[in-house]
Amino acid sequence: MSKKPKTAAISVRNAAIRVVTRPPDPVPSATRQDQPHHSGPQRETSTLKDVARVAGVSVGTVSRVINHHPRVTETMKRRVDTAIAALGFQPDPIAQSMRSGQTNSFACVVRDFTVPLLSTFVDAMQNEVDAQEFCLFVASSYHDLTREISLFNKFSRRRVDGIVIATSTETDHKLLELLEKSTTPIVLLDRKLPERLDAVLVDHRAGMRQALDYLIRLGHARIAIISGQDSVHPVQERLLGYREALQANGIAIDPDLIRLGSFGVDFGYSEAMQLLGVSNAPTAIIAGGTSLLPGVLRAVRDRRLRVPDDVSIIGSADSELALLHSPAVTAIHWEHGQLGVAAARFLLNRLRAPGHRLQRMIFPSNLIIRDSCGPAPRR
Repeated sequence: MSKKPKTAAISVRNAAIRVVTRPPDPVPSATRQDQPHHSGPQRETSTLKDVARVAGVSVGTVSRVINHHPRVTETMKRRVDTAIAALGFQPDPIAQSMRSGQTNSFACVVRDFTVPLLSTFVDAMQNEVDAQEFCLFVASSYHDLTREISLFNKFSRRRVDGIVIATSTETDHKLLELLEKSTTPIVLLDRKLPERLDAVLVDHRAGMRQALDYLIRLGHARIAIISGQDSVHPVQERLLGYREALQANGIAIDPDLIRLGSFGVDFGYSEAMQLLGVSNAPTAIIAGGTSLLPGVLRAVRDRRLRVPDDVSIIGSADSELALLHSPAVTAIHWEHGQLGVAAARFLLNRLRAPGHRLQRMIFPSNLIIRDSCGPAPRR
């Protein structure tokens, strides 16, 4: 028996990325006992002409049915579909692509699609494009600018019909120019730049204002925030909401309580450990990113502190961890699945009408109060 090649595979529903790490061993010739026996002639592959003949219609009508032309009647569609089923006909996607100039495929590049919020986005987008018989390719950039540009170029060369991307920065001129000049339809995921591109965004500013106002009502004044670099829209908007709430309540902004650098778990842990290790420690911490919350909670545990008695915690993005942790973590919530649906529809609209007006949608965020916040402790 031949050995199967070792592979690493990642799949999101119908989309799969498969990397072969070494070539398979050659397959030995089959012995006489192994040779397959055919009792009759091989079934020939059906063609458009065969379908047209069985359905009693023209080849052009069959083509219009297969390509979902809006002017095909239901009666004609049923006749063609019946003939296709009877013959076991399978359209040739390469031939279809050459005729239509489309590949019926989209790509999605995010920081890490194993992050629950991002996987929810991908799943919703997948469901939406599935209904239109499009494939979805998914890749993680790991917030690496070089990898991000490489992935974008690879998908463009494969002639996907559109790309959804959450860029690692909105300040790199090379990346912004690449997106600006691309002829491939693009939808930005929670990014504002370039301004001429379609985008789905979250109102992080309003959610952060709600979080700060809630903590201030509980008597907190030393409120820390840990988040990624402020070169992307979500962090910029969270900082705006953070500063506005403190200023509106007459609380001085302490730069030492603003820790920016990464969305990673380790960054959340190290920054929270530092913040909680000083005499004038914050009484509340906001984890400004889904992956930061586990690190912050671990730091609280390692400092032998209690939530919310010693420190209050808020997650800036709701998650299963926030819901399942004990005590459950107060968090800012938005419907990430709705962003996925909107992104898919924006691409489909742009594909059908390249001159379509600019499409931008901002989704609201709201504070979900649970059990991780309490009155500010006296120190």
